[in-house]
Amino acid sequence: MLAYLTRRSPFQSRLQALVPGEAGRVERVLATARAFLAVSSLVAIWIDPTEPSRYASLAYGLILAYAVYSLSVFAWVRMRRDFGIPFQITLQGIDVLWPAVISVFSSPASSPFFIFNAFVLLEAAYRWGFLETLATGAAEILLYFSAASLAVLGPEAFRAVVGEELDVNRLIMRPLYLAIMAYLLGYLGEQEKLRRAEVSGLARLIGKVQAEIGLRGALRVLFEDTLRVFGSLHALLVVRQRSSGRVIVWDGVTQDRGVVLAWSEPEDSPTPHEIESAGGVWLLRGLREGERTRAEVVSALDNEGFELRKVRWPLTEGLPKSFPPFHTALVAASNLAGEWSGWLWILDPDLGPAPQTAAIFLRTLTSQLGPVIHSIFVARRLRSQAGAMERARVARELHDGVIQSLIGMEMQVDVLRRKSPASPADLEWELSALQSNLHQEVLNLRELMQQMKPVELGPRQFLEFLAYMVDKFQRDTGIAANFVSSVDEASLAPRVGNEVARIVQEALANVRRHSGARHVVVRFDAKDGFWKLAVDDDGCGFDFSGRMSQVELDSARKGPVVIKERVRSIGGDLTIESLPGRGSRLEISFPQRNHG
Repeated sequence: MLAYLTRRSPFQSRLQALVPGEAGRVERVLATARAFLAVSSLVAIWIDPTEPSRYASLAYGLILAYAVYSLSVFAWVRMRRDFGIPFQITLQGIDVLWPAVISVFSSPASSPFFIFNAFVLLEAAYRWGFLETLATGAAEILLYFSAASLAVLGPEAFRAVVGEELDVNRLIMRPLYLAIMAYLLGYLGEQEKLRRAEVSGLARLIGKVQAEIGLRGALRVLFEDTLRVFGSLHALLVVRQRSSGRVIVWDGVTQDRGVVLAWSEPEDSPTPHEIESAGGVWLLRGLREGERTRAEVVSALDNEGFELRKVRWPLTEGLPKSFPPFHTALVAASNLAGEWSGWLWILDPDLGPAPQTAAIFLRTLTSQLGPVIHSIFVARRLRSQAGAMERARVARELHDGVIQSLIGMEMQVDVLRRKSPASPADLEWELSALQSNLHQEVLNLRELMQQMKPVELGPRQFLEFLAYMVDKFQRDTGIAANFVSSVDEASLAPRVGNEVARIVQEALANVRRHSGARHVVVRFDAKDGFWKLAVDDDGCGFDFSGRMSQVELDSARKGPVVIKERVRSIGGDLTIESLPGRGSRLEISFPQRNHG
C-alpha cells in the first residue's frame, strides 16, 4: 500500500496518457473555485469584522487583492486555451504564496484564513496527484514556519509590526494538520484521476472499436490500445463456441508498423471452458519446462474484484505447445455472449508496483468490450447472411424471370426460322409478342437493379424518393399511379427509411406483375405515434377475401414473403385487405420513434 501511495506506476501514467488532455477543464474548475473562495472570504469579513483582529486594514487589503487576483485569473482562464506545465506551476506557486503572506498579518499561528492552505492542497491534488500534493504541502509548511519565525525571532522592526507571543501548541499542530491534509487530499486526488482516466479511456476505446467496420478492424484497435496501456508487445484473445467446441485464437503482436493481427484454430489451444469458472483475473508467472510453459499463480481476483486466496492455475499440466513463452501474464475472462466465452492474455506487461490496479482495469475492460466485440461479430454474420439471402433472391429472380423468358423467346425465334414463310399478318403478330416479352423483361431487370441500389434518405428526401418511385412506375408501366402524403417530411432512421422504400418498390412490382391493375395509389400518413403506409390497387386482388393481419397471413401462408420480412425487421405490422376481382389494399404501420 505504501509503495502505491508514494509512487505512480507506469501503468497509471500510460492509462492517463491514453486520454486527451483535460488541462483546460481542470484550470477552469480551479479558477471558479478560487474566485468563490476569495469572494466568500470577503463576505465572511463583512459579516464578522472582528477577524482578523491584528492589523485589520492591512489584512483586509490583502484579502481584497487576493479577490482581484482570483477574478482576474478566472477571466483570463476563460479566454485562454493553452495550459502547459509552466503555466500550471507558475499559478500553483503564486497560490502557495498567498496564504503565507496573508497569515503574516493575521497571526501566523492562528490565522482565520487557514482554509486558503487547504484550497492550495486541493488544487494540487485536483490538478496533478499524490506526489505533487505532498510537495505543495511541504512548501506550505516551510512557508508557515518561516512566517512564524519572522514574527517571533525576526528583526526588531519587523517584530514591532507583526510580532506576537509564541504559541508552541499551534506552531506544531498547524503544520501537522497541513501534512495530514496533504496526504489525504493527495491520495484522494490520485484515486480520482485514476478513476477518470479509466472511465475516459474505456469510453474512448469503446468508441474507436464501434467506429471500425468489421471484426478485424475492431480487434486491431482493441489490441493496439490495450498493448499500449499495459506496456506489452504481445496479446492473445482466445474464444470458444460452447455449442460446437470451436476455438479461435486472435494473436496481436506489436511491430514497427503497428499491431500485426492473425487468427488461427489450433487443436491444442487453451480452451476457456477449462478455466472460465476459476476466477476473473489472473496474474501468472511463466516457467518453461521442455516444450511447454507452466503457469504459476502470483495473484488472482474474482469477478467482483476481490483477491482470491489459496488458488491454483487450473491447467496444471501446462499450456499447449503452441502457446508463446512468457515471463509474466495478465489474464482476464470475457463473457462475450451466451454462446461464446473467452480469455484475453496480456503477455509480459509492465505493471510497476501496483499490479492490482492494472488487473482491475483489465477486468473492467473485458467486461465492457466483450459485448461490443460480440455485437460486431453478430452484425458481420447477419450482414453476410443478408448478403447471401439477397444474392439468392437475385438468382431466383433471374432464373425464374429473365432467363426463363429469354429461353422462351429463343424457342420462338427458332420456330419462326424453321417455319415456312408465313403471311405478313402472322409474322407481325409473332414479332409483336416477342417485343412485348422483351419489354417486360427490361422492366423486370430495371426493378431488380433499382432494388439492389443502396438508399440513404434524409427526412425530406424520403418522401421525395417515394414520389419519384411512384411517378417512375407510372412512366415505365403505363399504369396510372399517385402518391399522397399528409406530412411534409418524415424523420426515419436510415435503416428504417431504406426498408420502407424497398417495401414500396416490392409492392409496386407485385402490382405490375400479378394484379392487372389500371390504377394504384400510395399513401403515407402519421397517426397516433405511428407512420402509416398504404398501397391500393384496382386489380384482381389476392387469393382470399377479407382482411387479414400479419399473424393470420403467416398462419395461412399467404401474402408477399419479402414484404412480410421487411415489415417485421422494422417492428411494424402488416394488414392486407383483398376483394378478388376488385382490388386489394396493403397497409403497414410502424412506430415513429424507431431508431433502427
